[in-house]
Parts: sequence; C-alpha cells; structure tokens
Amino acid sequence: MNKKKNITLYLNILIIILELIGLFITLKTAHKIEIKYYTECSNIMMLITSFLLTYYLLKKKTIPKWLNILTHMSVLGLTVTFLVVLFILSPMYNFNYGLLLFRGSMLYFHTLCPIISIITYFFSSQIHIAKKEIKYTMLFTIIYSIVILLLNIFRILEGPYPFLMVYKQPIYMSIIWIILLEGGAYLLSIVLYIIKKRINS
Repeated sequence: MNKKKNITLYLNILIIILELIGLFITLKTAHKIEIKYYTECSNIMMLITSFLLTYYLLKKKTIPKWLNILTHMSVLGLTVTFLVVLFILSPMYNFNYGLLLFRGSMLYFHTLCPIISIITYFFSSQIHIAKKEIKYTMLFTIIYSIVILLLNIFRILEGPYPFLMVYKQPIYMSIIWIILLEGGAYLLSIVLYIIKKRINS
C-alpha cells in the first residue's frame, strides 16, 4: 500500500473515531439518535461508508462501483449539512456559529466530519465515480426530503428545520425551498465531481 493509500486509510479511521465520538455525545446528552435530522442521518451514513471503505482498503481490494457512489453520496450529505448550517441555519439563529459549529456533538457532525470527509474524498485516488453516476448520489437527499415533507404535511412531524415547516409558511415558500435545496444539492454534487476529477487528473 503506497503512501497516498495509507493516508486515505488513516483519514477514514479518523472519520470513524470522530463520528463515534459525536454519536456518544448525542446519546449522552439527548439519550437517543434523532434520525429526523438530515445531519444525523448523513453522519450515520458516512460512518457506515467509512467502515466499508476501511475494510476494502485494509484488504487491498478494489473499491466497488456501488461503494464509490455511496461515498460520493455521503460526502454530498455532509457538505450539504455544513453549507446549510453556515448559510441558512446560522442566520436563522442570529449567526450563533459557536452553538452550531463547535458545541457538543455539533463540533463533530457539523464541522470536523464534513471537512475531513471532503478532504479525504478529494485526495483519494481509489475513490471515483463516472459523470453519468452523479444522479445516483442524490438518492439519499431526495428520499429524506420526500419522507420529511410527507410527515410534515400529515402533521406527524413538525420541522425539524424551519424551512420544512409547511404549515408555518406559504405554499409557494415551501416549493421555493424544495427547489433551492434539491437543485442546490445536485449542483453541489456536480461541483464535488469536477473538483475531485481535477485534483486527481
């Protein structure tokens, strides 16, 4: 295993450790995992992905196509989390970056894991997807949005994010938010693909 592959392996192990710390803090403070949050779902997905990548790297096996797609999907989920916290949630919470980026499990779920995952993905030569596979990386975000919106519409759940509270805003605002979030996530997936391709070319 060459030096670059070793770094990818070590960074994936670091991600696993940080994700587990974040989950431990969450369980210690909230006594449960709130899967209604995109943040927690995407971080759990990244934890599973990192375990799988670590297995393939340790076994020196070629990373299969489905795991490449899952990795891009996981990185996309954490990138969306990071950017939503910075540019959408922070203004809604009076730009309280200390709370949203550095307090408790948020230090791991909102900041460290997203940043390290993005860096690992960009510089890992073993992980790559084809341009035609970008659409598959949207699967998690689309499923999450549909499920949460339906739960809000049927009043089973409120939120958990302000822009998902369909009964507290006009219908057109809900539609605008859906377009912005899904369209933004798709464009972001393309950007991740382009940056990675240029770094690894």
